[in-house]
Amino acid sequence: MNIIYRSISILLVVCAVFSPAQSSKHEVRAVWVSSAGGDWPTSTDPAEQQRSLIAIFNTLQEQHFNTVFFQVRPRGNVLYRSALEPWAGQLTGVLGRDPGYDPLEFAIIEAHKRGLELHAWFNVAKVWGSDNLPAHQQHVTRKHREWVRLFEGEWWLDMGEPDARTYTEELVKELISGYDIDGIHFDYIRYPSAAFEDWGSFTKWGDGVERPEWRRNNVTSFVRNVYTFVQKEKPWVKVGSAPLGIYQSIPGAQSSFNGYSGVFQDSRRWLREGIHDYLAPQLYWSIGEQKNPNDPDFFLLSSDWVNENAQRHIYIGIGAYRTAVQDEVKEQVRLTREEGAQGQAFFRYENIAAVIGRDGPLYTSPALVPPMVWKDSIPPNAPKEMSVSNDKGAAVIAWKEPDAAPDKEPVHRYVVYRSSQKKIDTRRAENIAAVLPAMVRSYRDESANGREYFYTVMSLDRAGNESGAPVKTVSEIQRILARYEKPRTIVSVWNTVPAAANGRAYIMFDLPKRMPVRLAVNDARSGTMTLLVNDTRNAGLHVVAVNTAPFPAGAIEYRLSAGDSTIVRTMIKP
Repeated sequence: MNIIYRSISILLVVCAVFSPAQSSKHEVRAVWVSSAGGDWPTSTDPAEQQRSLIAIFNTLQEQHFNTVFFQVRPRGNVLYRSALEPWAGQLTGVLGRDPGYDPLEFAIIEAHKRGLELHAWFNVAKVWGSDNLPAHQQHVTRKHREWVRLFEGEWWLDMGEPDARTYTEELVKELISGYDIDGIHFDYIRYPSAAFEDWGSFTKWGDGVERPEWRRNNVTSFVRNVYTFVQKEKPWVKVGSAPLGIYQSIPGAQSSFNGYSGVFQDSRRWLREGIHDYLAPQLYWSIGEQKNPNDPDFFLLSSDWVNENAQRHIYIGIGAYRTAVQDEVKEQVRLTREEGAQGQAFFRYENIAAVIGRDGPLYTSPALVPPMVWKDSIPPNAPKEMSVSNDKGAAVIAWKEPDAAPDKEPVHRYVVYRSSQKKIDTRRAENIAAVLPAMVRSYRDESANGREYFYTVMSLDRAGNESGAPVKTVSEIQRILARYEKPRTIVSVWNTVPAAANGRAYIMFDLPKRMPVRLAVNDARSGTMTLLVNDTRNAGLHVVAVNTAPFPAGAIEYRLSAGDSTIVRTMIKP
């Protein structure tokens, strides 16, 4: 069998320069997965719940989405173990009944396996969807009846009550501290309308502030306190919200039901003040101004949000549940890119899955979540000891965990790039072969059979910063491999690439089967030994990079022990 060497190139990370309407390598592709009805769960059987959630995540991975807004607090009840609020009735059919497993913990594990970020979708002020109070005594509407108000058949928390805000903050703190979520995503973080009855709390706590501004301040106080806690407890956790799609009325979007004056949600202040990392405004309308004033122009609103982003992220919310929007989803995605948004979010999973099933994929290649440099701007180090081997026609790329970054933050994911060009353009989304969790340090590319591909691997931290890459690009290696024939029955070692003056050399060895390997380089001058490999390797060819900069010019000895064989060779540094 002929083996084609797949080389790995180091490239500096630079910003991609494409037409704004094209897919960027960095783009949030999010989906709201609702537990309040429609998406999940559709059964009270735990095994079926787990199976169906895996199926959802598999679909999202296959369709190149990268973020899930997973609903964990639908209406004053939760889908995780809480000391403060009861289990959601959607899980078992009974409010407060333990489902026998932790859905949020399960969802986090399965999402991360597939390279998906999971943001805990948390409804803040709307705590019950029926005028009939729930029977469970631990529910906030029962336990703290003085904090809630009935408005148009639904129960809402009075955000003017300091104790009610503190209670909700404690609930968020419990969630942040107890789970490895990537973000907290707030919904219904507002008042229901100007007609909400909160005169009692305003009279008690208004402190001379005009009522509309007092209401906005109440919501912002909650946001500020949560963000302060997150920054102290887990600064990598992203904080975002899904505000109303109209911040304030603009030409082409005239509505009294807007965020700022209609429901007292000053979401752009949260960006300006630096107490939010992103917004996903709910732009659930069609392109072009409609005759109905309550159906404003999606394009104008997208532009308005992006222009007021305060150097934070805007992910445009697309209403895939609306029939009028479904026929123009792809065009709406294009427009969000044209306007410079950092991504899209689709409400909700069942609807966007149906659109894809009818019209075909929205995304043809993976994309990385854009970095948040205000949270962390220090990239991780590159993976170590990368090797590429051939296994029955598939390319197997393996690597080791890099050294700790200067800020000590661990690697969160790895990105495998693949290209038919030796100089891999890592700015292009179509060159991303896989995004893998940190515990996975190998990738099997079945598509490599009979093709000449080049590979590289980079590290990602939780803020989305990307490392450089290890180097393996030498025509001499390819030349020797062109003469290489299987099978071999002995351990073979070649010093095919001499130690160059730039301080990098390559040692190649071939293994007839899986076996323990120990490879070391000796510095005769100081008598010290540098261990390069000390683990078990699979059969096939392995290429190990050597940093020769610390060695003086002349002969450098290296020793390979593999199975029962020990081979000593010498390379020459100019």
